Amino acid sequence: MIATYRTGAGIRLPPIDMSQDKVWDYFQTEGLEKFSLSVPRLKFLLRQARRLALRREVRILNVGVGDGWLEKKCNDLGWETYSLDPIPAAIARVEAAGVKGKVGHIEDIPFENNFFDVIFCSEILEHLTGEQIRQGLTEIGRILKPGGFLLGTVPFNENLFEGRVVCPDCGSVFHRIGHQQTFNLTTLPKVFPDALKVETVRTEYFCDWPTLNWKGKTIAAVKKALLLAGVHGANENIYFAARNAGVR
Repeated sequence: MIATYRTGAGIRLPPIDMSQDKVWDYFQTEGLEKFSLSVPRLKFLLRQARRLALRREVRILNVGVGDGWLEKKCNDLGWETYSLDPIPAAIARVEAAGVKGKVGHIEDIPFENNFFDVIFCSEILEHLTGEQIRQGLTEIGRILKPGGFLLGTVPFNENLFEGRVVCPDCGSVFHRIGHQQTFNLTTLPKVFPDALKVETVRTEYFCDWPTLNWKGKTIAAVKKALLLAGVHGANENIYFAARNAGVR
């Protein structure tokens, strides 16, 4: 019998030794269409970055390429734009669009100290072990300029046990898209090091409003109203903004 343990989001299986690179390699090649669902979330993050940039030209990094939508939009704004991803095919794709990229992992970021004004890290932390999160956020604090911002999202209060699947070949039990962590508004701020001061942490519901029909808009409006009232449902995210607390 496999032991289980409880979290704030329910019962889940302990993590197994798995290669996240294999998960990301699939979605960066054969499963690329999945990232079209990310556009509302990325539009939101881009708006936050533009507000912080105050019409200045900034240097930004996106950790985890996806389909490159965010990098291309930042590039179009005239920002100096970089990508970090462990999958060479993903970096080659954004470089073809004029974005600077490097192959690497969040735990060992190949950029110099105090290099970026804004760093995006959206839907990444939930894929990592506790130690990888610690190392990754320490690295982000290192390469972020004093006063610079880390902007990102994670799923809100995800029940990892419900996302479990069993490999029919080896019998391993794992999350269907490689999630290893679940967060809520209390637990997420605790993972940040002292060098990154969390200034915003709140739940958000992202939808591509212009593309919805009347039924979809009605459902989305109800979900947003309930969220404002403190009533949570499925498919919510936590948005966080953390600032490098160093002196400029």
